[in-house]
Amino acid sequence: MKIVKILGGLGNQMFQYALYISLKHKCNGETVKIDTSCFRGYPLHNGYELERVFNVKPEHANLYDLLRLAYPYCHYRMWQIGKRLLPIRHTMLAEKDNEEYDASVLDVTGDCYYDGYWQNEKYFIEVKEQLYKIFTPKVIDARNASFAKELSACNSVSLHVRRGDYNSHPLYGGICDETYYINAIKKIQSYIDVDVYCVFSNDIEWCKENLPKIIGNRTIRYVDWNTGTNSYMDIYLMSHCRHNIIANSSFSWWGAWLNRSNDQIVISPKKWNNIKGSKFEIPKKWQRL
Repeated sequence: MKIVKILGGLGNQMFQYALYISLKHKCNGETVKIDTSCFRGYPLHNGYELERVFNVKPEHANLYDLLRLAYPYCHYRMWQIGKRLLPIRHTMLAEKDNEEYDASVLDVTGDCYYDGYWQNEKYFIEVKEQLYKIFTPKVIDARNASFAKELSACNSVSLHVRRGDYNSHPLYGGICDETYYINAIKKIQSYIDVDVYCVFSNDIEWCKENLPKIIGNRTIRYVDWNTGTNSYMDIYLMSHCRHNIIANSSFSWWGAWLNRSNDQIVISPKKWNNIKGSKFEIPKKWQRL
């Protein structure tokens, strides 16, 4: 049996679920399940979203499964304590702290509990066509469907600005600053004649105040209507832009990765996090600044 722990915001859940799908493909009929038990009491984002957003039907690990392979937790706070105090069992595989890709992850024999975020397309590249279909929202309202068609029909560039919780975050803060966006916009405009910048952010007011002076006389559309539990629609719209300028965020990573544009240009920050010795990789075709 294989069990993949699911925890975090929607972008992180999608990485973990992608590993789950990859393991089901790779493991020749072996039982593969997910563990969402740590979402009980989880205070961040919108909780567990995969089934609501994408209408997926994964098999969930039960208490007996977790007792066999890992540790069962009845609450997020208990997991926070347990991960610091309890030893890693021989049936548990924790992702490397530096996020380096580990090819052996997909070749583990026997029981295994996968604990990590697995933010590398190499873990699931063999099932990419399946994931393109899976990660299409089950409900797309008329406004977003219409806007997606508009974005697909022109030289549109999604521009994701993550602020709020990132401003002072020890792991992710201070990376995608104003200088990054100045350079990214200059870079993409050296390749194409941009028709419209489509801006996504958790701080739209900051974007309205600061981005026009960087972008100049190009058209800017601010997507401010997908909020709360409908925030996932921003990933859908990002994926329908012709090109993408992303933040160091799994949310906009997926917006770019799900983009099927043949001539797509993706601009990504050179540094993804503040982890010392980080080995985080982005897809080869993407450009890092």
